[in-house]
Amino acid sequence: MVAPSPGAGMKHISLVSLCLILPAIVHAEQKPQIPQCFKVNALIRMDDDHYWANWTNACSYTIDSVYVTVEFVGGDRRPVGNGVWSMHFVTPGTHQVTRFSTPAGVSDFRTVRVRKVTTSLDEALREYPSRAPAERSQ
Repeated sequence: MVAPSPGAGMKHISLVSLCLILPAIVHAEQKPQIPQCFKVNALIRMDDDHYWANWTNACSYTIDSVYVTVEFVGGDRRPVGNGVWSMHFVTPGTHQVTRFSTPAGVSDFRTVRVRKVTTSLDEALREYPSRAPAERSQ
């Protein structure tokens, strides 16, 4: 009977660990980022107070949370306001058209366009410039 070498048990454990970890690493590297696979197909003005978002989750996995920052543009092609909307627990392949309200003070827009798609609420809110309240004259 041949006795196993002293390091054989450790080599076996290392090999088993590598076989278990390697597929997880390869799978993680292949997972597309949400901004590349969550698609906003169209943003359509409905009326002064609403717009439609036609979107698709083309990711191969469920998205926990996605935030979309948008910009409202007036007839003169200048920005008249910004907004942010979110979707949560979006399953793969989901395609919907969702109605959103425009932010207060944005009613004279002609078009809406995507500024950014992100999974970070903090990042989305940084993209959403705040407006200082107008000073009142006394």
